[in-house]
Amino acid sequence: MDAPISICTKEEQRSVIRFLWSEGVPGAEIHRRLSVQYGGNVLPRRSVYEWNEQFKSDRTSVEDEKRDGRPATATTDVNIDQVQTLILNNRRLTIDEVAYHMHISHGSAYEIVHNRLNFHKVCVRWVPKQLSDEHKRNRLRICQHLLDRHANEGDTFLKRIVTGDETWIHHFEPESKRQSMEWKHPQSPVKKKIQESTLCRKSDAHSFLGLTRANSGTLPGNRVNSKQ
Repeated sequence: MDAPISICTKEEQRSVIRFLWSEGVPGAEIHRRLSVQYGGNVLPRRSVYEWNEQFKSDRTSVEDEKRDGRPATATTDVNIDQVQTLILNNRRLTIDEVAYHMHISHGSAYEIVHNRLNFHKVCVRWVPKQLSDEHKRNRLRICQHLLDRHANEGDTFLKRIVTGDETWIHHFEPESKRQSMEWKHPQSPVKKKIQESTLCRKSDAHSFLGLTRANSGTLPGNRVNSKQ
């Protein structure tokens, strides 16, 4: 059994179509024979019929005709430089805003931003806290102190620990990750953002053993009522 041809060109198949057409083979039979030999790479049935008609009109070339095409008027070097300046000044611009400022279509703006400038819009990475070097040193010192006490006193030391935490409650709604999306190159460093609670009032709240207390009064489960 003959093996199918996996690598071929359109011009090769068109030459076969012209040869079989010259022998008087119908278009449907030509397409069937091409399908056997070329498998999934075969030309569509409609293309076989179209080339049959062109060969009937005395066409001899199997190459595509050269077409002038429309010259690029939006994706010019000048526009690319101007778009890059816009994005570097405001990395949160949308494609529609770029198109509006440059007086070009949405598709042209997308082509310049994504394919020419290689910009991609990404979210910032949320981190629980933004610790300074002093905060890190204090945490290291406290952890080492607790480890030393455990080594000296054993497991009974763990039963005398009271854990606590505090947080800042903001009177505004923090910016979402989608709102913080910016244009970045693949090699650009990842920008970090401190994760904040979406609460109503700014106050220093402390929590010990599940009991929460703030300087504005008792808070029901770490949430401040804006009417207090």
